[in-house]
Amino acid sequence: MTTGQSTWQLFLYRPGLFLVTILFRGIDDLVPFFTGLLMKHFFDTLSGSGITGLNVWTIVALYVAIDLGDRGVLITSVFFWTRWRFSVYTLLRKNLIEAVLDVPNPQQIASTSGEVTNRIRDDVRAIISYLEQYIHLWGNMIFVGLAVYWMAKIDLGIMLVTVVPGVIIITIVNVARRFIGKYRRAQRIATEQSTNFINEMFQSILAIKVNNAEKDVVDHYRHLNDLRRKSTIIDNMFDYLIRSINFNVGQIATGVILVMVVEKMRASTFSVGDFYLFVSYVGSVSRSGSLIGSLMAQHKRAEVSFERMTGTVKEMTSEDLVAHGPVYLSGDLPPALVSDKQPSDRLDNLTVRGLTYLFPDSLKGIRNINLDLPAGTFTVVTGQIGSGKTTLLKTLLGVLPTQSGEIYWNGQLVTDSKTLFIPPRCAYTPQVPRLFSESLKDNILMGRPDDAQAIDQAIRLGVMEDDLPTLDKGLETVVGPRGVILSGGQMQRAAAARMFIRQTELYIFDDLSSALDVETEQKLWQRVFATAETAASGRRTTCLVVSHRRPALQRADQIIVLKDGVVEAVGKLDDLLQTSPEMQSLWAGDLSSNQGRNT
Repeated sequence: MTTGQSTWQLFLYRPGLFLVTILFRGIDDLVPFFTGLLMKHFFDTLSGSGITGLNVWTIVALYVAIDLGDRGVLITSVFFWTRWRFSVYTLLRKNLIEAVLDVPNPQQIASTSGEVTNRIRDDVRAIISYLEQYIHLWGNMIFVGLAVYWMAKIDLGIMLVTVVPGVIIITIVNVARRFIGKYRRAQRIATEQSTNFINEMFQSILAIKVNNAEKDVVDHYRHLNDLRRKSTIIDNMFDYLIRSINFNVGQIATGVILVMVVEKMRASTFSVGDFYLFVSYVGSVSRSGSLIGSLMAQHKRAEVSFERMTGTVKEMTSEDLVAHGPVYLSGDLPPALVSDKQPSDRLDNLTVRGLTYLFPDSLKGIRNINLDLPAGTFTVVTGQIGSGKTTLLKTLLGVLPTQSGEIYWNGQLVTDSKTLFIPPRCAYTPQVPRLFSESLKDNILMGRPDDAQAIDQAIRLGVMEDDLPTLDKGLETVVGPRGVILSGGQMQRAAAARMFIRQTELYIFDDLSSALDVETEQKLWQRVFATAETAASGRRTTCLVVSHRRPALQRADQIIVLKDGVVEAVGKLDDLLQTSPEMQSLWAGDLSSNQGRNT
C-alpha cells in the first residue's frame, strides 16, 4: 500500500468529521477573498470611483459581520477538528501497539523499546501533520481560483506575476524532495539510537557499576546525542530553508507587483481599490503555493514515518497500520473480558518434550528440556545464575518463541503457548513484577470485577494484610510508576495477589520469594497449600516455581535442576542431595549465604 493509499484509508476512518472540518476551514480560507472585495469597494467608494451603490458604513458593517462569522466558523471547526485528529492519532497508535503485542518474540521489541516509543510518538505526529495539510488545501485552491479570476479581470499581466511564486515554490520543493526524505530519515534514526541507549543504560545500571564503565557509558551517550543534535539541526535547517524560500519568493513577487501596480495607477488604469485587491490577494495566493510545497514536503516525511512504523514489526503491513477499528475516545469503555473457567481448562497433566530456545548469536538458552507436571504437584526449577530457569518459563509461556520441542496440555498438543497459558488456565508472576501507576486494588484486579471477598483472599495469600495499614489509603493507594512507593517485597507480594485472584489451574512463579524474608516466604507457601483445596476442584493447585530458597525446595514434589541450559537432574530433595553434585553445590551455597537466617 502506497503512502497515498494509506492516507486515503485514514481519511475514510472518520469521513464525517474530516469533511465537516474541511468545510469549516474552507470557509475560513475563502474569507480573505470576500474581505478583499469588500475593501476594494470600500476604497473605491471613498475615492469616488465605486460603482456598487453601497455606502461606506454598509461596507464596514458587512466586513464586521463576515469577520465575526469567520471567528464563529473557526471555533466550530476546532470542535470537529480535535475529534478527528485524536481519532486518527489513537487509531494509528492502537494498531501499532496491537501489532507489537502480537510479536512472536517480544524480546525483539523489548530490546528496542526506545525506538518503538519514538515511532508511536513522533512518527504518528508526522503523519497527522501531513494529513492536516489537506484540511486547508481545498479552501485555498478555491480561493486561488477565485482570486486569479478576479485579478485577471482587472489586469492579466499582473495576475500572471502573482501566480509565478506558486509555480517557483512547487518546483523547488519537488527538486528538494529527495533531500527531505534523506535528512528526515537520518534524524529519526539518530533520535532512536539516543533514546534506545537510555533504555539500555537504565536496564544495565548494575552491570555498568560493576565494570566501572560510567565514564565510557556517559561518553558514548554524549556521542549519540551529538549525532542526534547534528542530524536534527540539518533536518530543521533544511525545513526552514524551504520555508524561507517559500516566504521570500512571495515577498519578492509582492514587491514586483507593487511596482507594476504603481505604474498602472500613474496611468490612471488602476483604482485605489484595485491596488488594495492585488496587495491583499498576492500574499494569500503565494501562501497557497507555499501550502502545496509544504504538502509535497510533508508527503515525503509521512512516507518515511509510514515505513518506520510498519517496519517496527516484521509481519506488519500498511493495511494493518491503517486498519479501521474502535478507539473509545468518548463514552464508557468496553468491559474487560474475563473468561470463566470451562471443563476443558482443567489441568490433569502438563508435558514438555524437547523444548529448546537459544538466544540469537549465542549458545545460551535451554536445550532439549523434558518436563512432566501432574495436576496438584509443586515443582521447583533451580540452578545457578544463567542456567536457563527464566528462559525455560518464558519459552513455556510463549514469551520466547519455541525453536523446537512440543508442549501438551492434558495430552493435547499446544500450538500457541501465548494464548493458552493465560487465565483461567494459567497465571504468571515474573521475577521483576510490573506494576502500573494506579491504585493497589486496580493493580490486583487488572480489569476484573470488583469483588471484596476475592480481593481479601488474594491479599491474604500474598501475605499483604499487614502492609495495608502502612499505606496512606490502603487498597486505594496509588503505587506510582512501576510501584515505586512500595518496597521490593511489597511489589512481589502485590504481583502474587494479582496472580492468586485469577484462581487458575496452574500458577507459575519466577523467583517470587527473592525479595521476601524467610518468615514471610514460609507463611506464603503455607497459605497457598492450606487454601488450595477447594470444593470446586477437590485437589491442590498445580505450581511451577523457580527458586533456590529452602522453604520451596523442601516442599517440592519434584525438583528440576538446570545446568548450562539442560536438565542435570530431576527428583525430590533428599534423593537429589544424594545423587546430584549440582544440587549438593546449590544446597551448600544456600547454607553459606543464609546460615544466619535459615535453621
